[in-house]
Amino acid sequence: MSINRPDYWRVNSYGYPNPFSGEQRAKSAWQTLVSFHQFSSYSRLKEYWSSTDAPRTISPHAVESWKAAFEEFGLLYVLTGTDEIRITPAGCQFRDAADANRIREFAWIGLSLLLRYPLSGPRRPRNPRHAGSDLLLYWFFYAAIRELQNYLWRTELDRVLCKVFQLGEAQDAITQILRLRAGDRAVHTAPLPADPSRGAFYNSINQVIVHASMNHLLIAKSRDDSLYVDSGREQRMWVRREWLPLIDSAIGSDAVPRNCSDDSRFVARMPQAPDFSGDEQGYFEYLGARVDPIPAATAETRIPFASLSGGAVAVLSKGVHYALVEANKITGSIQHLCSLALRQRVIVSHDLDWSYVVEKKARTGPDEILVTIRRGRPITGIGSILPLLRRDNV
Repeated sequence: MSINRPDYWRVNSYGYPNPFSGEQRAKSAWQTLVSFHQFSSYSRLKEYWSSTDAPRTISPHAVESWKAAFEEFGLLYVLTGTDEIRITPAGCQFRDAADANRIREFAWIGLSLLLRYPLSGPRRPRNPRHAGSDLLLYWFFYAAIRELQNYLWRTELDRVLCKVFQLGEAQDAITQILRLRAGDRAVHTAPLPADPSRGAFYNSINQVIVHASMNHLLIAKSRDDSLYVDSGREQRMWVRREWLPLIDSAIGSDAVPRNCSDDSRFVARMPQAPDFSGDEQGYFEYLGARVDPIPAATAETRIPFASLSGGAVAVLSKGVHYALVEANKITGSIQHLCSLALRQRVIVSHDLDWSYVVEKKARTGPDEILVTIRRGRPITGIGSILPLLRRDNV
């Protein structure tokens, strides 16, 4: 009798290229990536890896798998029905940073590209759950691990997180894990989405970790006494301390005041993935677009907060933090608008009669966020807010 199980994340099965990693497989993956830079013809590249000139033999089928992995990472692509290898602008940046031994820049570029990746993926979706997903997979992975006190058990990833396909399911998953950790729920109430004795499930989730960590550069792991198994040890993973500021900056957390716990949840600030259904070229242009430099945390880039009716309210200046699209829609950069959480109160300088509430956030491009807002409470005492507005014609 078959068991009706929920689906789980499925990603490409080959590892992440990283010459800075201590993992030999990461260095071999880097060698393979460099070969894509050396050929413009995809068929010629396949011939090379099947020849005696190559450092090792890679079958044409395996080259296909490597290509799919590098495409997922935003580094290159080959359009369906063509033979041309196209290195993305970000892929060129990635290679240049590695060649110049600039590891922090290398990590920033790789991480930024991973955060763009929609679980729905390009071309033909793996199954209906993936096809209908609006989740940015690796963004959710990092938002979850940061929200869960900067560590994650493999049990939590296998039984809870990997079953999330919709942005609307993300916060419930975090709540479920917190209840498991507190002992309010038993682990068997979160069933595995696949038979653990079969390799496909384990390998796919393991590759999520490998990819997200840039082959164990950003994330460390160990085998510790398990929280969920009476006798035995299991994998626990956490973000390496030296990379925390970089990751927090990438997911838009450094502009949030520390005393606003309700508005500073990592998961609540996640944007929805863009939809590129049927637009293969547009998808790869988005995924591999040039990555902006690491943002500097300055007074000019940070969103100021005002105390209004007992709570902190973000004060956004048109022309600085956002552009007006419609009366209830604003757009701006990830650097600015990904510090906003769903249901957070904001003040927008184009309408100083009312405060607004963030209803929806969607990623619409490599560095663009579209925010849908709805009118909230009327504003009284505008005098305390006006000094926080910058370069705005109001």
